[in-house]
Amino acid sequence: MAGLTRRETEGSRKVIERFAPIGGRVLGYVTLAIGVLILVDIAVEWRTLSGLSAAGVVVAVCALVWLSLCRPAVVAFERELVLRNILSDIHIPWHLVESVNVAPVLTLPVGDRTYRSSAVGVTGADRRAMRKSRRDAVEAAMSGRPKGGESPGQLDASALSGLSPANYAIRRLEMLADKYADASRGTTEVHRQWRWPEFALVGAGVLLAVIAKLAS
Repeated sequence: MAGLTRRETEGSRKVIERFAPIGGRVLGYVTLAIGVLILVDIAVEWRTLSGLSAAGVVVAVCALVWLSLCRPAVVAFERELVLRNILSDIHIPWHLVESVNVAPVLTLPVGDRTYRSSAVGVTGADRRAMRKSRRDAVEAAMSGRPKGGESPGQLDASALSGLSPANYAIRRLEMLADKYADASRGTTEVHRQWRWPEFALVGAGVLLAVIAKLAS
């Protein structure tokens, strides 16, 4: 299930809402903590070239854990939506968001391109909600009752609270895109920012491990 944090600040920008997988982030931070303990142990007890090689491997693994488990998130700012993926950050102005879908991960078509983020995906709760929705639809059809439902513009906070995680993300992002579309028109295209610092750290760790191993 995604973790939601509202009205934070990031640099000089205000975060409206953040969607991130809580389970993956917890696992990632626990792994990073173990990695730090291993590095401390190597520095204190294992001062050899073999230890240096092991430290390089630990650094590379921790950087990959950070990229794959800790960083991924969908972050809503007032002027743009940022998809923080493993390899890059994708900055999408709100007025370019044409639609929002989760199948099985967050999918945003923009012009002739489609952008995705694994930070928001179909969960067990979503599958249960879909099964219930199908049952309700069948029962409504058999009894002749109209199917319930509201358009995104009609959903308020109380209605959103009853939605499954994926549907909440869809409806909430649709509402934010509608609300902040005018504020984002100063930017006319999607911008991708590659995560070069983390790539460099992974490469440095691997290089250190290889050099130390060859020298030992």
